[in-house]
Amino acid sequence: MQSAQFAFESTRNERTPCECCGSLQFIPVCFRNDNTLVVHCNNCHLEFVNPLPSIEVMREDYQKQMTGNVKESGYHSEYILERQNRIQSFSKLYNSRMKIIEGFYPDKGQLLDIGCGAGFFLNCAKERGWTCHGLEILPEYVQYAKKNFGLADIRLESIDESLSYAPNSFHVVTLWDLIEHLRHPLDCLKRINRVLKPGGLLIIWTPNAKNSIFLKENWLGYGIHQHLYFFSKDSLNELLKKAGFKIISLKTDKARKGLLNRKGTRPYDNSEKSGNPLERFMRSAKRDLKNTFNPLTYLGPLFDVTGYGFNLFVIASKHKEII
Repeated sequence: MQSAQFAFESTRNERTPCECCGSLQFIPVCFRNDNTLVVHCNNCHLEFVNPLPSIEVMREDYQKQMTGNVKESGYHSEYILERQNRIQSFSKLYNSRMKIIEGFYPDKGQLLDIGCGAGFFLNCAKERGWTCHGLEILPEYVQYAKKNFGLADIRLESIDESLSYAPNSFHVVTLWDLIEHLRHPLDCLKRINRVLKPGGLLIIWTPNAKNSIFLKENWLGYGIHQHLYFFSKDSLNELLKKAGFKIISLKTDKARKGLLNRKGTRPYDNSEKSGNPLERFMRSAKRDLKNTFNPLTYLGPLFDVTGYGFNLFVIASKHKEII
């Protein structure tokens, strides 16, 4: 915390106002090893990187991490390979998410997935009868989605800069693991409000800052350098209200992922599974034994229910027009 306090004092003249409330009153949370500082707003409790990295630095880092330095390297290739290798698991995940969405909007209509990646989720929605559209900033993802899933309505565009759809175009807009990456999430939410039909749904999945209750500055969520914002139920609710939305459902899950785990994690798991049945059995037995003696196996669901899960799963409705 001392290094965070030093970084906090040294950036006094560079601080930008809170995205949600405009306050300049912050306390330091942690100083990350990429030389960025996470702060906590004293007024609305939003946590974010302050000052924000420049657009040029963000683009350079994103390009380097997503595409790598050689062909078929980087996270984008790992993301695709992981979903190809675990197609059944991801299909189950995407269908479960769609069932929840359809519980609130049973009439299948126009769906926009912002940050749609290579289109795996959109393909699931299309198979369930939705008319699908996507927004993505990585050309390799757009090309893959169009070629492999026939998803023609995907645009190479950044919501941080624009959202070039007509007003009242969509019944549902989804943001899976995206809002924490945006430079100005309030502006982006207002753009989404404009393109949603009255009463349309906004779906958000993002890390939950309350999960840091035990690890504090060592929490996993702070360690991912592409994350610029860290939301709790309350801070996200405030941001959504300012953008014309009303939360109608909020859940948290996977508390055990971040409550006591200090180890870093890569976004995608491209580890190969052994073809040897004995090795698979031993690995499974070792995992089950570890889980049996892990107290979070039993306490995790309680933390989820009480709002301390690692992820926030939010469904909000368009409550009013934002001009």
